[in-house]
Amino acid sequence: MPLAALDYALAGAGAFLLYKFATRPDGRPLPPGPKRLPLIGNLLDMPQSHAWKTFAKWGEEYGDIVSVDLLGTRFVIINNPDAAVDLLNKRARNTSDRPSFPMANDLVGWDQTISNLRSEGTHKEYRKLVGRIIGTRNHVSKFDATSELQATLFLRRLLESHNDVEQAIRTTALALILALVYGYKVKESQGVIDDPVVALADQVLAEFGDVTRPGAHLVDVFPILEYVPAWFPGAGFQKKALRHKANLTSFIEMPWDFVKKSVAAGEDNNSYAANLLREGDLSEQRIHEIKWSAGSFYAAGSDTTVSIILNYFLAACKYPEVQKKAQAEIDAVIGTDRLPSLNDRPNLPYVEALVSELYRWLPVAPLALPHRAVNDDVYNGVLIPKDATIFANVWWFFHNEANYKDAYTFNPERFLGPNPERNPREIGAFGFGRRSCPGEHLAEVSVWISVTKAIAAFHIEKALDAQGNPIEPIADSMDGIISRPYAFACVAKPRSEQVVHIIDEDIARLS
Repeated sequence: MPLAALDYALAGAGAFLLYKFATRPDGRPLPPGPKRLPLIGNLLDMPQSHAWKTFAKWGEEYGDIVSVDLLGTRFVIINNPDAAVDLLNKRARNTSDRPSFPMANDLVGWDQTISNLRSEGTHKEYRKLVGRIIGTRNHVSKFDATSELQATLFLRRLLESHNDVEQAIRTTALALILALVYGYKVKESQGVIDDPVVALADQVLAEFGDVTRPGAHLVDVFPILEYVPAWFPGAGFQKKALRHKANLTSFIEMPWDFVKKSVAAGEDNNSYAANLLREGDLSEQRIHEIKWSAGSFYAAGSDTTVSIILNYFLAACKYPEVQKKAQAEIDAVIGTDRLPSLNDRPNLPYVEALVSELYRWLPVAPLALPHRAVNDDVYNGVLIPKDATIFANVWWFFHNEANYKDAYTFNPERFLGPNPERNPREIGAFGFGRRSCPGEHLAEVSVWISVTKAIAAFHIEKALDAQGNPIEPIADSMDGIISRPYAFACVAKPRSEQVVHIIDEDIARLS
């Protein structure tokens, strides 16, 4: 019986793989790593979850830079922050590209977002566009009132959440980003969102997680399968991609239609997209850039914001003395008759250190997002080959005792005093080089004010089981490109009877 067309495609892909595996660099040594097997390389060595922990062990065994081969694709893993700065910041011209993800990018269309754009020229234009509106702390200050209001609404949601802290945080993150990016006010009732834009966004973000999961789709291993028609037997991934692409397009267009109507109606909309739209006389390309850059912020910012704020609630449960010190500083500087504001930030060094520790303790992107080497490069005597996928093991940067003392302990004081430890923002908390998070200033302000107001208003403690015993949360993160703490239960108690009144006053002042 003759082979099906898909079998021919697989056979051709296999032949290509044999060729690729057989060709070696021109004598320059690759970074060391686990022993490779013929054809499959290090496929059997690859971890099923929490890859950053396995990569850290490899780093201890083989050195700061490790390489592995996965079915002909070369991966380079950086386990040293200085090497990451050298390769991804100082040599960004060669390492600022993204790897090819056929399923997510070519078939679904995620390559239009800032984080996944491959074209250096287009990516540069996107970053210039974003930089004009939120590229510096001074630029971001125009959104401070929105960030402060959403932070206080977060406190109101905590009061109404019946200790469903994660739901309150998630609602706030979604509401904040939609307000900042589009000027869109989500529909919610008693702290729970019931909104068509958010519902679609949730679906699309879940689908993004599916299409970027390593090894989930054969087309990511054999890119030639991208050209197999959807009607071919065994090409169900093509039908899935078409569904996901339609949802992604709707996700980008729905809030975009809202902000266009808002600007046309002359409404008081101070959002990112509205500010750019008001420039007028925009080319079709510029409209495309504004639309997709706006959608990129929502896609990239919602989960990361949730993760960082969750880190605080987990830390408050595990390290109550840290919470008490932060509250004491706020009470001493501000008092107890109002909530903190962004103007108070320079006067709250312990709180500042606490927020820095949130980024370090459980990083939201443990391996950052992967980079791609555009050309061969030699670093410290080893070859970083062209087309290699490069991972920076940010989790290990932050948990290696050589970089941070008692690295697994949550300790804000490591960033205080005459000899503070390294600021995690400098070594991967927001990515590297030209691929660092373009919304860093906006995200950082939003996290700081949300956490600081929560410290001032609430006492966080462990939940109790049926027998009245504290439920001990796990101080670790789940697997994923964007990681968050394992689910945990906690109790958020207002610090005083007047907190409710203070929250309502603050909402009225900022609205």
